[in-house]
Amino acid sequence: MYEGIDNLIDKYGRDIYSFCVYLTGSRDLADDLYQQTFLIALSKNEIDLQKNPKSYLLSVAVNVRNNQRRKLLWRRNKFETVPMDEETGIGSDEDIEKDILRKERDDEVRKAVGELPEKMRQVVILFYTEDLQITQIAKILKISEGTVKSRLHNARKILKERLKDYER
Repeated sequence: MYEGIDNLIDKYGRDIYSFCVYLTGSRDLADDLYQQTFLIALSKNEIDLQKNPKSYLLSVAVNVRNNQRRKLLWRRNKFETVPMDEETGIGSDEDIEKDILRKERDDEVRKAVGELPEKMRQVVILFYTEDLQITQIAKILKISEGTVKSRLHNARKILKERLKDYER
C-alpha cells in the first residue's frame, strides 16, 4: 500500500492540498489537514483505485476538517476564519492597473467565500475549485443532491450580494 499512497500523492496531492488550504483558510492548518488526510487513507486501506480515489481523499479531508471544527467549536463555542495569505505574480503582458484590480477582486471573492457558513463554503469550494459535479459532492459530504443544490444556490445569492460592487 505504501507504493500506492505515493502514487496517490503524486497524482492528487496538489489538488488535495489546495482544497485543504481553501477549506481551512490557513496554510498551517492545511498542512496538518493534508497530512491527516493521507495518514487516515493509509491506515484505513480503503482506497479503491478503480473508482474515484480523488473523491475518496476529498471526503476524508472534509470529514477530518468537520471533526476538527466540532472540537474547536466545543472548546471555544465559536469559529473564527483565518484570512488566506495568497502569493500572486504580475503577468508580463498584463497592464499593471488591470492586474491590481483583478487581484483586489480575487481577494474579495476569497474573503466572501471564507465568510460563508462552513457547509456552504465546502460545497462552493468542491464545485468551483475542485470542479466536482453535484452527485460527487453529495457523496463526499454524505448529503442529498438537493441539499448540495440548495447550499450552492444560497451561497451564490450571498456571494452575489456581497460582491455586487465587483460585477462586470
